[in-house]
Amino acid sequence: MSHARLKDIAKKAKVSVATASLVLSGKGRISEEVRGKVRDTADLLGYRPRRVTRAPAAASASLGILHAEDRQYEWHFIRPTILELERSMRQRGHVPVLIPASTRADPDKVVRYVVESGVGAVFALQMSDGAVFAELRARGIQVVVINNSGFQARFHSVCVDDFQGAYEGTLSLLSLGHRSLAFVEYERPESPSVVADRFIGFRKALEEHRVGFSPERRITVPFMDAKRLEKKLAALFKRSERPTAIFAHDDYLGLYVIDALGRLGLSVPRDVSLVAPGDVLDYSLPLMPQITTMRIDTTLLGRIAANLMFDRMRNTDSDVHVLKVKEQLVRRMSCRQV
Repeated sequence: MSHARLKDIAKKAKVSVATASLVLSGKGRISEEVRGKVRDTADLLGYRPRRVTRAPAAASASLGILHAEDRQYEWHFIRPTILELERSMRQRGHVPVLIPASTRADPDKVVRYVVESGVGAVFALQMSDGAVFAELRARGIQVVVINNSGFQARFHSVCVDDFQGAYEGTLSLLSLGHRSLAFVEYERPESPSVVADRFIGFRKALEEHRVGFSPERRITVPFMDAKRLEKKLAALFKRSERPTAIFAHDDYLGLYVIDALGRLGLSVPRDVSLVAPGDVLDYSLPLMPQITTMRIDTTLLGRIAANLMFDRMRNTDSDVHVLKVKEQLVRRMSCRQV
């Protein structure tokens, strides 16, 4: 029996795993030249799709929720999505199965976890491995990606309108009279689209109001690198024209910004106003800094994703469907008029 895998076909044919998956499943708009190359390679390697004996997705009793177990700081953020997915599944007679996986795990292992769970379909919550999604689809397991816009061209997705959120969050700062703004973000190689969309939305709001922005006002640091963040903020606030407001990539990073500014003798909002997308933090906790956010309704993400999945299970057409949730401004105590 051949042990050739989908990624082996893709590598030898010099195409992406997603393209190989589409060709071998007979889906997608792929040129005949590429189709022929992928099929010839599959025949050469003796590839056979590894199907799991199970009922079709529409009849399967179990549906999976695949989520990252090594991003504990996001638990408060994703918990409402998981609860809504579970509620929707049970309401329709399905059994929810939580499938935790490390974001650094080998894709083959993640696929094996899913297959061994016996689920007929999977919600991939803030996961970012397209090879896993493609292999699951090749095995006949329906996938809906939640809150990762990087796959909306290839997989059914429910994500956040990050451009809109950053645009409207920046407008809220401009409406308070701020004209000297900084943008603070952290590196997210697994989700480049959200990083790009938030910065583009930020810049769009500034351009529409003819507010200048110099490159040194964009601060990018490795994730959770508090020392690097403080160093870059210190350099920025030593300039003659200091920012009066900061747009942070999310409110988790905003917490680090507040701490770094405090070490520099600055406070929010007395010296600097702060806005960030998310509600990643639990604002009901005592002593939690109250950051003005562009709130992401994660319960709504779960509800829409569930409806999309159940629709896909009834109608197995090949068209990719993408739905986006709008962020909403929640005013707290991190902004002031200037």
